[in-house]
Amino acid sequence: MPMKKPRGCLFSLFIILLALLVLGILSFYGSKLFDRYQRPWAYNASAPLLVGRWSGQYVDPDNITKTIELTIVDPEPDAERWSKALSFRGRRKGSRRTGSSKRSFDGQAIVVSRLGRETYEISGSVDKEDFHQIRLTFHTETSRNFDRPTFYLLSGQNGRWQNDELTCTLEFSYRRKDGSSFWNSADPRFSKQTHLILHRASP
Repeated sequence: MPMKKPRGCLFSLFIILLALLVLGILSFYGSKLFDRYQRPWAYNASAPLLVGRWSGQYVDPDNITKTIELTIVDPEPDAERWSKALSFRGRRKGSRRTGSSKRSFDGQAIVVSRLGRETYEISGSVDKEDFHQIRLTFHTETSRNFDRPTFYLLSGQNGRWQNDELTCTLEFSYRRKDGSSFWNSADPRFSKQTHLILHRASP
């Protein structure tokens, strides 16, 4: 008499997989809903977001006018969120995320002037008491980008964004041709800060 256990095992396996899929879907949409409260600067459906493209101009310590386009990326794209939701390990990792990591973001910046083109990776965070206060750090390669030394972006302090405007105070790092940094305390240019106003760029 033929045994029917294999069919029963397959059915049980199907039920387990279906349950895991349902849990993954609930985890995905649940995390997006939860992020609307934890990260409204990135996932608010009814208000402007910090995430997106921003553009503007500033004058560096050498009085050179530079154009900047800054992009703040989605801190948890859907592809990454699905991967975590459908992975038990990913869901466990997500459950251990700290409050500070929930306030962090990354991005890129491109600066263009008569000297050439500067490219940066950006890391930053929003304030836990007011999601509209931000801090920015600019990371650039140490290799030479220009034919002569220049002031690179270092950080954006006292930042604030509201609706379609983002402001901060820029601090600079002087780079030689070989990418190494240089500081001269006797030269006021090296301690100069610049106020930056960015506006939301059209998609």
